[in-house]
Amino acid sequence: MTRAFLLRVRLSLRLLTERRAALFIAVDALFLFSGLMIGLAGTGSVIDFWMPMFLMPLLVVGVPMLADTVAVERRSGTLDLALTSPGARFYFERRVGAVIAAAVAQGWFCMIVVRLLMRSEPFPLSGPLAQTISVALFIGAVTLNWAVRVRSAGAVMFATYATCAAFAPWLFSNPIHPPTSMNGPMTAGDIVGWIQNNLVLLAAAATFYLYARQRLAHQEAIIT
Repeated sequence: MTRAFLLRVRLSLRLLTERRAALFIAVDALFLFSGLMIGLAGTGSVIDFWMPMFLMPLLVVGVPMLADTVAVERRSGTLDLALTSPGARFYFERRVGAVIAAAVAQGWFCMIVVRLLMRSEPFPLSGPLAQTISVALFIGAVTLNWAVRVRSAGAVMFATYATCAAFAPWLFSNPIHPPTSMNGPMTAGDIVGWIQNNLVLLAAAATFYLYARQRLAHQEAIIT
């Protein structure tokens, strides 16, 4: 079952990247390399790893991949077939889920590596690991919603980034809290603030996904 899941993820990612796989890998590696340089230079805090190790790759690489969720079928002229074939109910969700799974896996791997290597600034892993899921679900749901509403991948990206800008206070909140450099462990207020940020992202993700499902229920609106 695990092998079948990984195979579906790999096929979905291959379809969404098409001929741009090398470009996406290079950009993703560039962000990871910049995060590595921050650590090796010793000039930054562990807080600085959140953006280059997870959030920026998701926004710069993940969103363009997700924007092609429906557009790739439009370009190939198989959108009507994709919507009416057996198992089409969650056809596009599976593609979005593949990107979300890859983003979460990379985020978890990077956060664990940072935690193991940066022993001078230990921090709880629970917050960053949980927030990678909230952020990835939010980005996936927002992009899926726009992918089934506008025709071109460029328009999907623009609408997604505009939505992300509207949710910037919650989307760009940093969950890494090293006690040694932030005057002790998280207080009750810090924990409440973190919970609120993630609840906003999860509630928004559920709302955008429901809007996307509503749109997918009217297939003629997507085809035309």
